[in-house]
Amino acid sequence: MAYKNVFALPVSQKRQISLKRRIMVFSSFLFLVIFVLGGAALIIQMGQMMDKNVSHELAKTIELERLRLVASINSELAIVLKMADSPLIRRYFSNLNDLALEQLVTDEINAYSRFFENRFIFWVNDKDKLFYTTNFKPYIINPDNPDNYWYNMTLNDSGEKYNFNINYNPNLNVTNLWINASVVNDAGEPLGMLGTGVNLSNFIDEIYKVYSGTADLYFFNSNGEITGAKNIDLATNKITIDKELGSIGKEILDNLKLIKGDGIETLHVKNNYVVVFGAIPELEWYITAIYHFRMGDELRTGMTLLFAVMMMVILTILIVINIFISRLLEPLYHIVREIGRISNDWDINQTNSFNEKDEIETLGEFLNMTVIDQLTRIYNRRFFDGNMKMLIKSLSRTGSNMSLLMIDIDFFKKYNDTYGHDMGDKCLRTVAAAISKCIIREEDFAARYGGEEFVVVLPNTDEKGAGIIANRLLSRIRDCSIPHTSSDISDIVTVSIGGTTGLVNHLQEESDFIKCADIAMYQSKQNGRNQYTFKELKDSEQNLFKT
Repeated sequence: MAYKNVFALPVSQKRQISLKRRIMVFSSFLFLVIFVLGGAALIIQMGQMMDKNVSHELAKTIELERLRLVASINSELAIVLKMADSPLIRRYFSNLNDLALEQLVTDEINAYSRFFENRFIFWVNDKDKLFYTTNFKPYIINPDNPDNYWYNMTLNDSGEKYNFNINYNPNLNVTNLWINASVVNDAGEPLGMLGTGVNLSNFIDEIYKVYSGTADLYFFNSNGEITGAKNIDLATNKITIDKELGSIGKEILDNLKLIKGDGIETLHVKNNYVVVFGAIPELEWYITAIYHFRMGDELRTGMTLLFAVMMMVILTILIVINIFISRLLEPLYHIVREIGRISNDWDINQTNSFNEKDEIETLGEFLNMTVIDQLTRIYNRRFFDGNMKMLIKSLSRTGSNMSLLMIDIDFFKKYNDTYGHDMGDKCLRTVAAAISKCIIREEDFAARYGGEEFVVVLPNTDEKGAGIIANRLLSRIRDCSIPHTSSDISDIVTVSIGGTTGLVNHLQEESDFIKCADIAMYQSKQNGRNQYTFKELKDSEQNLFKT
């Protein structure tokens, strides 16, 4: 049954108007839905997004200030540990009576002191219990005094190379962190200790000087006592966090157990408070940041501007679509006209139906027409016939060469009789795949001509180029090693190829190339198969062959 060419038909005016109206109504409705639902969703989410942003910023603030504090402590600790491992200092701790060595150690310690922020270092030898510092006169330490618990903890109890202890000096109103490191001999036995002190009060004061955020920051210890705040009196008077913040502080203390390691937790407290808190394991302290949402905060964010811009963009898109909807359909009309031209070139029969399909339905039916052979997955005869006509028209304008190769599988009927049609189909697919791999240029193409016959079209290719491709095809198909025990010439599948080349002119038809290549392929079979024979297109009436 002849295929109805719906593409050469003029599209009815009624259908064109209907298509425009449907697209305009759909577009208007779609953007109206986006406008209403998107706007409503944005308004609802604005508060939630602001809450998340504030929580994120507070967490960053806590992490930054905690890292700043820990980094400062770690830098001091690194120097203390380097001193404790100094061979000179360790030798001195083993030889207290060596005065020359004592002077060298004193000079080394004074040199190290320049790297500490407070330029303060202390050291104690376990033999004489003399407590030396870089600032004060030495005195004897009594390890049995409870106030000197840090001495026994460093040398005897902790088993660690270093430890921290924190104390508050009410006379100076200062909180100090003491870094204590043991000095050991080669056997690992403690000889004494050394260390430094970090003025935490000064450090926390510096944090508040550089902090420009609107949240309230508090440092507090495991007992809930505030150790650092913008109001210095809170730390001086050891005010607890729950006493200062009330129910919010109590809720913070109740949730400290949620913190794992140096993790950070967030609380959303009633009355529009966001509380973020985390641990400082090195000090056994905690840090918290508290932000209070106030009326109108949402309007002072960039989300309000973003909402307004989004509404304007949606409104603009809606207006543009409604104004230019007819222009947007012009490319579609052009495609339909081009399909009609292609249909005429490919000799697809025209239909007598009128006013049956709109543009979309017309385009869809054309796209459903396959130009791919369903078995071999290469181009089919329809594509070959149509494309050859266009190639002849195109190449005739420039007087270019075109080569065509006709390929036939040798003794394919015997192959089917021996192995069955399923294996025959598999053989066709394998040969087609091998042929496709030999096509390199984009303008070249292969197609299944019919049955076990294939064609390869090579625009702008001369006799020599065609021969190269043909020999490549012979070799590639032999390399597939498809068994063919019924072949009269080989135990594997082979092909016979005929080729032709000619200057293209507008008087030629695709059948001229096919007939000439077919004659050459027949000669290959006559000469024993599994070979390539060439015949020039202009020699078609002279029977002159080149093998």
